[in-house]
Amino acid sequence: MSEIDWKPDPSLEDNDDDHRASKKQKKKAESRCVSTRRYTRVPFKIIAALATVYVSILSSERYFYYWVQTSIERTDMHVSEIDFPAVTIIPINFTSVNISKKSQRFSKAYNLIQSVIWQTPMSARLMEENFTEFSDYDNWNFQTWGILESWQFNCKHFFTECQWRRKPMNCCEIFRPGRTFNGFAFEFNSNLSSGRDETWPWSVAASGAYSGLNVKIKRQYTQFTINTLGVIVHEPTQYLGVSIDYSSEDRIVIPVEPLRFTAEIDVRARPVNMRRCFFENEVILLNQSRSECIYKCHINYIFIKCNCSLELPEGYTFNNENITDAKGSSGRRICGVKDLYCFNKHKLSLFSMSNIIEESRDNVFTTVDCGCFPQCDHTQYHTSTYTERLSTPTAHDEEIEIDVYFQEETLFSYRSMLRFTLIDLMVSYGGIAGLIMGISVLGFFNNFLDHFACCRLPHNS
Repeated sequence: MSEIDWKPDPSLEDNDDDHRASKKQKKKAESRCVSTRRYTRVPFKIIAALATVYVSILSSERYFYYWVQTSIERTDMHVSEIDFPAVTIIPINFTSVNISKKSQRFSKAYNLIQSVIWQTPMSARLMEENFTEFSDYDNWNFQTWGILESWQFNCKHFFTECQWRRKPMNCCEIFRPGRTFNGFAFEFNSNLSSGRDETWPWSVAASGAYSGLNVKIKRQYTQFTINTLGVIVHEPTQYLGVSIDYSSEDRIVIPVEPLRFTAEIDVRARPVNMRRCFFENEVILLNQSRSECIYKCHINYIFIKCNCSLELPEGYTFNNENITDAKGSSGRRICGVKDLYCFNKHKLSLFSMSNIIEESRDNVFTTVDCGCFPQCDHTQYHTSTYTERLSTPTAHDEEIEIDVYFQEETLFSYRSMLRFTLIDLMVSYGGIAGLIMGISVLGFFNNFLDHFACCRLPHNS
C-alpha cells in the first residue's frame, strides 16, 4: 500500500477570521445594494405619485364638468304619449271701419305698437320719424289698449268654425279668452283650461293636416277688420313659445315637430347651472314658471335699456332677488308710446321664449343669459310655418284659417343621465393608484398593522 500524506487541519482561529471577513464583505455589498435600490426608487416613486395625481385630476374633471349627458333614449315615441301644444291666437293688426280721423289715428298707433312688440317684418323698416307722429299718445300705457275692452271681442263673434281631431267642436268650449303676458288672447289647451276639463291637457293620436286643431276666424266686424293674426305654439303649462308665427294670409299652416326631454332623478345632484333644468319640486319652490322668469328678465332688460317698465299680468309679482338692478315696481315708470323707438332700436320682443337676449350692435356680438331653465321633464314644440292665399277674393275677405298639427307620428325622446357617478370616480381612483403605484386598500391595511409589534410576524416563521 502506498503511503498517504497527512496534512494538519487549519486552526479554528484562522477559520473564524476568514468567516468574519467574508460576512463583512457580504454585508457591505448588501448595504450598497440596498442603498442603491432605495435611492433609485425615490425618484420613480415621486414620478409615479405625480402621474397618479395628474391622471386623478383628469378623471375628476369628467365627474365635475362632464357629469350630465343627454342622449337619444327613443326614436319611435308616438305623439299620443305627449300633450298637444297649447295655441295662443292674438289679433295683431287691424283696420278701423270708422272713417273718422280719431279712429283712424288710434288704429294706426295701435298697429305701430303691435308691430314693435311683436317685432314683425314691418318693424325693421320703421324710422325715428314714425314714432314722433303720435306725441299726443306719449303718456298712454299701451298695455291698457286691450282689444277686449275696446271692441268687446267674444268667442261667438271671433270664430266661425273650429275642428279638433277632425271633428267639429264648439269653439267656445275649447278656447278660453283671457289676459296673459301677451295681452288679450284666445288660448287653446293652455293652463287656463286646467280645472275646467278633467281630460286636460289634450292629446292626439295622428299626424298630418287637419289631424290636430283647425279654426277659421272672422275678418270683418262692425267697427274694424282684422289684417294680421299672431299665433304662439307653446307648452300647455307655459305662456310663451319657442317661436312666433304671424301672417295676413288666408291660411296659416303650422306643422309641429316636438322633442321630448326627460332626466334621471340622480341628475338633480348636480348644480342647476350645469344640468340646466329644474325638477318639478324645485319649480314649486321657485314659485314661478319659466315663462314668468323670462318675461321678468325681459322687463328688467327693458328697464335697463329704456328706463321704463311694463306691468305684469294680475297675480304675478317681481322677485327682486332674481333680477339684476331690480327696484320696487312702484318706483318704475310705466312704458308708453314714446318708448317704442327704444324698444325697436334694441329689437325687444316681449313674446319670445328665448332664454338668451341678443345685444349685437355694430358687428359686436354680445348676449344676456336670463338663466331661466325649463323643467327636466318637458316637451319642446318646434314649428315650420307656411302660409297660403285662397283663390277666391270672397274667401280672403271673410276669414282666416289656422291649421296646427304634428308633422310626424313619431318623435325623438332624449334623456339626461349621469355620465360619471361618484362610484365611477372611486373606481377610477382605485384603478389609477393600483396601476401606477400598486396601492390597494388591503395592502394599506396590512402595512398599517405591521407598525404594531403585536401584529408583526416573527422572522423565523
